[in-house]
Amino acid sequence: MFQYNTVFNRKLVLFTVFIVALSFTHTKANDVTNQVFGNVKEGIVAAFGDFNSDELTDVFMLKDRQQILQILYGADTDPLLRSGPYCHYTDYKIVSVIPGDFDGDALMDVLVAIKPLTSSDNVYRIYIHWGGPEGLNCTSEKEEPLLKTKGEPLALDFNRDMVIDLYGLNEFGERTFWIFQKSRVPPQVRHQANPPTGENSVVPSMRIPNANAYLDMNGDFVADLFVQTDKFYEVWYGCTEDPMEDFIFNHTIDNSIVGSDYNLGQAVFADFELEGVENIILPVCFHKDCSNSTILVHDGRNFRDIHVNFKDPQAVMWSFVPPIEEDAYLKTITARSGDFNMDGYPDLIMTLQTLTGPKRMQTFLLENIPCSMCNPPLKRTFEVKWNALNPMGNNTVAGAFYDFYQDGVLDVILIEKTNKGYRPLAFRNTLDYDANFVKVIVLTGLINKKNPTLHTPLGRKKRTYGTNLPGPRITYFTTTQEGDLQRGSSVQLPQSSYFALQLPYTIFGLGRTPNFVDSLTVGLGHMSRNWTQLIPNSQIIVVPKPVDDPQRWKAQLFVTPSKLIVMSVVALGGTCLVIVLIILVLYIKEKREDKQEKLQEAHRFHFDAM
Repeated sequence: MFQYNTVFNRKLVLFTVFIVALSFTHTKANDVTNQVFGNVKEGIVAAFGDFNSDELTDVFMLKDRQQILQILYGADTDPLLRSGPYCHYTDYKIVSVIPGDFDGDALMDVLVAIKPLTSSDNVYRIYIHWGGPEGLNCTSEKEEPLLKTKGEPLALDFNRDMVIDLYGLNEFGERTFWIFQKSRVPPQVRHQANPPTGENSVVPSMRIPNANAYLDMNGDFVADLFVQTDKFYEVWYGCTEDPMEDFIFNHTIDNSIVGSDYNLGQAVFADFELEGVENIILPVCFHKDCSNSTILVHDGRNFRDIHVNFKDPQAVMWSFVPPIEEDAYLKTITARSGDFNMDGYPDLIMTLQTLTGPKRMQTFLLENIPCSMCNPPLKRTFEVKWNALNPMGNNTVAGAFYDFYQDGVLDVILIEKTNKGYRPLAFRNTLDYDANFVKVIVLTGLINKKNPTLHTPLGRKKRTYGTNLPGPRITYFTTTQEGDLQRGSSVQLPQSSYFALQLPYTIFGLGRTPNFVDSLTVGLGHMSRNWTQLIPNSQIIVVPKPVDDPQRWKAQLFVTPSKLIVMSVVALGGTCLVIVLIILVLYIKEKREDKQEKLQEAHRFHFDAM
């Protein structure tokens, strides 16, 4: 009996260890292109949004030399992105895509900026493909455009009516707001007030391309306007009282570099050091050929060089790619932010090229790490993770974050440039440790009773509350395992032009902290609502309706089990299976012994009778 228990315990321990080890194994085969894109082998990823309101993020792609706009619907089974409706142009190419609700019907529309195939001009014709209960209604290129812009416009909500508006230059180069109504009529045109320039001074011209943004920069939960000119950035504060008032000019931020032979990249906004504020992160080339590249971070007063090392382990020097006008993605030096390793600090995805040796171009992950050599007061920098996206990345010209499996872990979409055009690739982020997160989505809160009623798999009616909204600010506070206070902030969809490829939701990495999120605050339009004691690994959908009464705002919470819970269930299930097998074996053995004993007993009785 003792020998059997020893064997049983040994088998049980080995099986449990096997299950745990299997759960902890770091998968190397991270290429999930076929599982994600299926038979989609060509296209430019242009934007993200939930077009069909099924709580899965869809992808807006440009195909056939940017003459076709197609929606790839998100799904929860392979393939995770599936071909949907499309619109085709014959004499024009699409240069920009902005998903949003432009008519207030609570359904997502798709705005496109197009230009003639042979044109090199920056004046674009703006059309909207209206969304409806039956899907996407394409607008013909033969119709008169809604408006014309010089450069790509920025999406915002000027008057806080939850209908998306636009900001940019009109065809004459004048700064203009286009304010859309809750109907499909031409937008109201409103020119922006000129910034104070002094007597006989010329109003600075807006740069094309630019990094204009719509986000809260002073912490009052009102989205402000960030405008890039040729010489500096302008900051216009949003009006806290009357939503119909224009933005108020406040100050400029100097972005000039010593000399004139330099390239400025696209500014991106992220809480660089988890201080609860959005820092301006700016990639810079000190020479036109980008032979001397670095990243600057604005600390609230000045830009600071964080001294990123672009030399790989083989001593090959890399740099940013100088702007290439005819390339869809490389027209600007673009960084895209997201928390890849779920430690709370934003990381970057950027495309680099070699300076020495054979010419190569590749997209890399830049991880946010502590820094001892940085200029005070900054204490962090970015480190290029040369092998983080292996075996993918070769000949890629762009990358963007995307949550393929809706598990709160950011994966990566890479764009490979081939002889035939652009091909999307999918890289799954398989963390080898259990990290926690909070995912927040802020919707417009609009409802349309004419929309078809959706049902959950259990038959319950599913209510939809509009589409994704640019500008809301989200902050959180939590306590780490060491007892330290951790806080962070983010803004939803602050940028929408020049292939910003920003997700319509925010994911906060919490590291290995399993504690409750002490506080989560969502604010827009000078109003805010605070929720406390939230469960980690949860997705929160915020419906700010009515916008002027935050106490009535709704928050729907969905919990995603962590890998630790899944691993525990697998280990427990494996243990139970082993016990059941052992009981079954012992039962069969006991039945066999009983049968042999009965046969022997019958034989002994027969012998005695003789």
